[in-house]
Amino acid sequence: MTALAARRPVLLVRARAWLCALPAEDVVETMRPLPIEPVAGAPRCVKGIAVIRGEPVPVLSLPLLLGAETPVEGRRMVLVRAGAHRIALEVEDVLDVEELDPANLGGLPPLLSEALPAEVERLGTLDGKALALLDAARLLPEAALRALTGTDAP
Repeated sequence: MTALAARRPVLLVRARAWLCALPAEDVVETMRPLPIEPVAGAPRCVKGIAVIRGEPVPVLSLPLLLGAETPVEGRRMVLVRAGAHRIALEVEDVLDVEELDPANLGGLPPLLSEALPAEVERLGTLDGKALALLDAARLLPEAALRALTGTDAP
């Protein structure tokens, strides 16, 4: 992603100790949790598939994706665009929509960059709290997305 040039709206969500920002342009909708069908052999962070508006959608546990050791039941789901696909993120709380100031986000120092999950695009602060900016396209590898959604074309 190129450097942020202007303030941009983000949806703030909480996943365990993480305060996460999802670019508003990637967010389709938020909802209550839906029934999830487990998928054998899926990555650990994939809880399964939910049918959302008639479409089977992979559901990822955001806390597990970000390194939580134990699963936690999410109280909300956030449907996001990930390239040509959609992914539902199970989160603990949907907090607010905020305008994110790019001056508060910087590149990660190399040591911290290696310690953070690959899904964290940038780390910054919001109201004195650590904030992780996530990129929906990086949440699940394309090959896993295609396998879960049953599509062969990239």
